Amino acid sequence: MSWKSTWILLTAAAVLFAFVWLVERPIRQERSRQASRIVLPGFDPRSVESVEIKPHGTNEIHVERLNPTNAFWQMTQPISYPASGAPITSLLEALAGLEWEERITAHELKNQANAQEKYGFTQPQSEISLQGSGSTQKILIGQSSALGDQVFLEVVGNPDVYLVSAALLQWVPLDKDPWRDLSLLDPARLAFQSLQVRSAGRGFELERDPTNHLWFMKNPVHDARADNARINELLERLAGLRVRQFVSDDPKADLELYGLQSSPQTPNLDLTFWRGTKLAAQLQVGASPSNQPSLAFARRQDPGNVVMIDREALRPWQGAYTNFLDYHFISLSPDSIGAITVQGDGRFTVQKQTNGQWLVRAATSFPADAVLMRDWLASFTNIQTQIEKTVATDLSVYGLKRPLLQYTLHSEGGARGQSNTLLAQIEFGADSSGTIFERRPDESFVNIINADDFNRLPRAAWQLRDRRIWTFESSNVLSLTIHQLGSTRKYLRDPEGQWTFAPGSHGPPLVNWFSLEEGVFRLGHLSAVYWSGVGDAHWQDFGFARTDFSLSFEVKRAGRTETCSIAFGDRSPYSYPYASVMRDGQRLMFEFPVDLFENFVEHDMTIPPAARRQP
Repeated sequence: MSWKSTWILLTAAAVLFAFVWLVERPIRQERSRQASRIVLPGFDPRSVESVEIKPHGTNEIHVERLNPTNAFWQMTQPISYPASGAPITSLLEALAGLEWEERITAHELKNQANAQEKYGFTQPQSEISLQGSGSTQKILIGQSSALGDQVFLEVVGNPDVYLVSAALLQWVPLDKDPWRDLSLLDPARLAFQSLQVRSAGRGFELERDPTNHLWFMKNPVHDARADNARINELLERLAGLRVRQFVSDDPKADLELYGLQSSPQTPNLDLTFWRGTKLAAQLQVGASPSNQPSLAFARRQDPGNVVMIDREALRPWQGAYTNFLDYHFISLSPDSIGAITVQGDGRFTVQKQTNGQWLVRAATSFPADAVLMRDWLASFTNIQTQIEKTVATDLSVYGLKRPLLQYTLHSEGGARGQSNTLLAQIEFGADSSGTIFERRPDESFVNIINADDFNRLPRAAWQLRDRRIWTFESSNVLSLTIHQLGSTRKYLRDPEGQWTFAPGSHGPPLVNWFSLEEGVFRLGHLSAVYWSGVGDAHWQDFGFARTDFSLSFEVKRAGRTETCSIAFGDRSPYSYPYASVMRDGQRLMFEFPVDLFENFVEHDMTIPPAARRQP
């Protein structure tokens, strides 16, 4: 190839490169720009520190972000008021994703006379100014299209005019109210320690312990435990209240018109939140509009405007102070209990171990039954009391000078399982009529509790023993003997494992053998519902002699035969049948599972009256 041909080829290549760089590349860039229809490319809503809206003919609206890392905003114009972050964020996100549907370029605008006036930018519907990171963007919203589904838009500094969807207008407020925070009060953001409540001639004061965050009452009774669950729920309902209507922003408004006048007359409700001796917030609730009784006028001390809110969530605060007291034995979670000392029918201690199990320390130590411990611990916050007397001086009237039962509760201790801080001491007594009273020495109240609830509380160590009665497999049962009101019936298991009617037993063998087998299986894995008594002294009290009903199982275990016997008595106040077994030479009485008794014992393991031996 000659040098001449080479130079021709190189020259052609250079011309082609220049054409691509100078002609085709700008065309591609322009097409790329047109392919992306974003009006504000690179705009980041998170960088905006303030937003200003100037609706045509009304006051400007100005909001500022309180902190660059959160979504909390403050309105500074036309009034100072907390702003709602949600609608502001919606506008910013709408602008970030805004795409033009048609574009009028600067070149096309040069050929149009009075273009600014034609597209509505001399008197725009709204002006939007966005400031952040030292820069400001201004957007003009001009007139709407003929069909109203589009609107002309100009970004100041950009020579083009855009036609965008009129959906943008839904995020652009025409007055201040759509951007005002509708929440009335958020107690969680106040960091307050005490709360004063006044309503229609009554009132009380609550204070929260800064360590355990429990509420107690300071007035009209001093240091009384308050109902934490109720108070926290009502505070959450306060946080959920929303302004239904902004009524007046006039600081000189006549508050008497709204039932919000100050002393000597008091609003329907006045809630004052204190941070030490400093006022954190105040909310006054006044009268209802004449035609809307479910609403009420309300006013916060700061800002001092009048609004309209729903009344229902505030009604509980207008109740008596006694509605806010804690009527349970303790206010702390039962999980905080590490040890309980019991002074009742003897003295013993129950202590939580490092594995979470409980150990009963009495004359002999033994593991506490898990279910009985769970129910006992739950009773401290489940059983409710009623106030008998707010200040009691003569405890003997209530049988509390020498209590029937006393619990001393300590918190969980260290690695050695030793008890720690005293949580509470709870005492129980009874008067001559049998009414049960409860009190805590650190409180002035004497309360009444239900006698059945009291009877479920353990007073002796044996009441917490393992509820398992026995364990045997039904296939190892050789015989079942039923004794009832002087008559006896016996069932045998034959060598093939089938049940048969033993010779000499009373009555015909009218037995559902499959159901009997299921009943024997379930009785082989028997657990007490609740321990009721120990020793022979109470045998008559449970009706065992009157019912004269017992079952005896011959069971083959480890190559020998043993007998497991159980007797049945009357029903307990909770409808469970009483039952009794001998364990380690001691008689135990307990409540028997009612479903097992009614579905199997009564159905398949009794002697029908017609088959019983007649006296």
